[in-house]
Amino acid sequence: MISVNTLLMVAQAARARAYVPYSNFAVGAALQTEDGEVISGSNMENGSYGLTVCAERVALWTAVHSGYKKFVRIAVAADCSPPPAPCGACRQVMWEFAGDIEVLMGNLKGELITQRLASLLPQAFDGEFLARRQESCCAGAELWRLPILFRPVGYTASDYNAPGQVPERYKELLSSIIIDPDLEDGLYRLEEEEKIIVLGYLHQAKGYSLKEERSGRKGEIYGVFACRSPYRPNSISHTVVDLVERRGNVLIVRGLDLLNGTPVLDIKTVQNR
Repeated sequence: MISVNTLLMVAQAARARAYVPYSNFAVGAALQTEDGEVISGSNMENGSYGLTVCAERVALWTAVHSGYKKFVRIAVAADCSPPPAPCGACRQVMWEFAGDIEVLMGNLKGELITQRLASLLPQAFDGEFLARRQESCCAGAELWRLPILFRPVGYTASDYNAPGQVPERYKELLSSIIIDPDLEDGLYRLEEEEKIIVLGYLHQAKGYSLKEERSGRKGEIYGVFACRSPYRPNSISHTVVDLVERRGNVLIVRGLDLLNGTPVLDIKTVQNR
């Protein structure tokens, strides 16, 4: 279960991706689904002010487009006191897709206001007044083509801040993996393993070529799926490392070549054959 504090921190982090050249008022939102996923959003301004879209709607529409239909609560965060409340348009959109959801309104000072949407939008108008038979308009759609959302379970801490800083002897060196405290119970008995698999998102890898000369293959031409290049259609890494020690939600590992701050998508054990 995602804690209130974690949801608020995701909303605060989402502010970093706001597009606010006119107001400089960044707002972040974090929407929690019924099955525990978190989708974020931030406000997107426009020179034609009426076309600006709030963080809450960005998060909701992203979630709905990604296939999520049931939601538990939404956190909204901004640098103001009292904390920000959703605008009228956002309240109506939230009611349309989420019903009487719990709304967490927080700021950078730690102030928090919690209300149900029904109290923020009394006597709400919804689709019940326009009820009609719904038919599928997209039967047979190739849903596998749609992008997939992931939420990192943690991040790496190392001395490498750029690809060129990873030394050739990295397999001998120690680094850390910090797991989200909310997920620490998932590490139970992991310390019994000698080696683990780390799946990371290579956040600094941009662009790729399906086929080209590969430096790790003596300059010969290989396809991207036949090599370990970080420049891939999906910038996901798979690394087997030595688990040296576990300190609560922190894993000390040897042999990790990920840059400092790399989002970690998952931790898995190595299957013994």
